[in-house]
Formats: sequence, C-alpha cells, structure tokens
Amino acid sequence: MSNDSSTINVLLVDDDAFNREGVRLFLAREGFQVLEAGDEQSALEMAAVETIHVAVIDISIPPDPSTPARVQHSFGIDLARRLKQAKPVLGVVLFSAYEDRGSDVLEMVRQGVRGLAYKLKGCPPKALLEAINDVRLGRVLIDPEVTNPHSLADEFMARLTADERPWVEGILAQFDQLSPRETEVTYRLAASYTTDGIADALDVAPRTIEHHISHVHEKLGLRELPPQLHRIVLLTKACMIIDLWAGGRRW
Repeated sequence: MSNDSSTINVLLVDDDAFNREGVRLFLAREGFQVLEAGDEQSALEMAAVETIHVAVIDISIPPDPSTPARVQHSFGIDLARRLKQAKPVLGVVLFSAYEDRGSDVLEMVRQGVRGLAYKLKGCPPKALLEAINDVRLGRVLIDPEVTNPHSLADEFMARLTADERPWVEGILAQFDQLSPRETEVTYRLAASYTTDGIADALDVAPRTIEHHISHVHEKLGLRELPPQLHRIVLLTKACMIIDLWAGGRRW
C-alpha cells in the first residue's frame, strides 16, 4: 500500500512530553503533519477544530491538564471511543506500556470497532508507520503479545448467526480473488466510509468507486442476499475475522 503521509494529519496524545517529542520528530521526518495533546480534554478540543486523520493515543493519559494520569483508569480508551463515535472513519492507534490493559481494547473490537490498532510501547518505528496506514484503511491490528488474535477470530466466527455463516464463509473463501484496489475499497466500506468518502481518500471519482464496489459484490457472491442480511454487516464481520486471523501481520 502506498503511503500518502503528506496528506495525513496525526493527533499525538501522550502526557509524557519526552516520549511525545520523540514520536513527533519521527513522524514529522516521515512527512506527517503532527498535532499534540497531553490529556483527554485537550485532545477532544483539538479534534473538534482540526482535521484529524489518525489519532495515536497513549492509554494512560490524564482526563485534563490539571489532573495526573491514573494507571488504573484508561482515559486513552475513553478518548478513543469518543473520537470514533464522532468520526467512525478516524484511524486510532492505541499504545500501552502494560500488557494487561488490552482487555479494554479487545472489548472495542468485540463491539465491531474498526480502524483500530493496539500496540505495546517499544515496538519498532516501522510498526507504528504500518499501524497508521492500516487504521486509515479500516484494518484492526492487535499486538500478539497482548492476546492471541486467532482466538478472537474464532470468537467472531462462533457469534455468527446461522443465516450469516454461509455468506461470511463465502467471503472468506473468495477474498483473495479481489484486486489490491478492490481489497482497499472493501476495507474502507467495512470501516464506515461512504462511497464519496472512499473516492476522496483515493482521489478518484465516485463512479469509479461504485464500479469497484460492484465488482466486490460479484466476486464475493453478495449480489443477491436474503432481506434479513446486509452486505456491509457481512463485509465488516468478514474483514474483522480476516484481520484477526492475520495475527497482526500485513496482507
């Protein structure tokens, strides 16, 4: 996937100014536009007035500038939820120094939140770049050191209804037939992008995206569905399972 980082605004949220400065300098060297905040309140205020494409958030941040961070409460998770509620297509990369804080993030995944990555601090810089690109695409990445993503994929499979299962299994079986551009369009559809939103992100005409979507539906066997099923729901569940089966590896 190409990295169009010159067009990406990243909101970096961390109350540790030293860590924040290091990440900011790294991302700036890679061509990203970086905005900074040290607490939940400041980040929300900034996101309300600035165009943000990706938020990189430390889980353990304080709620406001006058309150110290509390390890036992993940205000970074609260911030991620509020940002995603306001703008579902926003990519979010969550960082933590604690392996046992992943349960809060996993609950978001179980709720179907996409465009979300969870990484432990100390990961290689390349992993951060990949996470930023992937959450913008609508992917879900869970650090294997936090939990076994395969078990989460099995959990999603087990939760499929009897009506959904054959259709999702069909998507999984045919997914490799998609072209790289069709794959990207599919992930963005599953991450709540509109047709116009995908067209803007890929800098193409909406009609071109409609053409890709038609091919996706045909290749994945989604032309004709029973009235109780919806293509986007099936695509979202299938993409979640594919991401978790990948175990954090890029396709």
